[in-house]
Amino acid sequence: MVVRLTKTIIESIDDTDTKRLKLIRIVSKDEGAVITLELPEVLCETLKANDAVAVTMDKKEMKKGEKSKLYMEGKVFRTSEGDDLNVIATAGGLRLTVSISKPTAAQKTTFDTDKLFFVIQ
Repeated sequence: MVVRLTKTIIESIDDTDTKRLKLIRIVSKDEGAVITLELPEVLCETLKANDAVAVTMDKKEMKKGEKSKLYMEGKVFRTSEGDDLNVIATAGGLRLTVSISKPTAAQKTTFDTDKLFFVIQ
């Protein structure tokens, strides 16, 4: 199953303690989702704070599409469920966290394997 977050905003792009590494915070208030992603500066050039973006996550490979700003494969390390779904993953060795409040069953199954494909459009 696929997780699609269509009404998301890049809330912030901040420097980290590591040189040339940025921390991106993406928020979807409608879906109750927050994504934080560490990326090298060079991969952040097409992303700007307050940009509206669409985020798609799946456990299978996806077509990137011509409009994709970022496409990557990650590894899921841990998921915790309750009222909220919290996922800790890595993409290229860098930290990716996903938090979804009141997730659907389909959203939960997206993270039940060790692979995660992530697209920002």
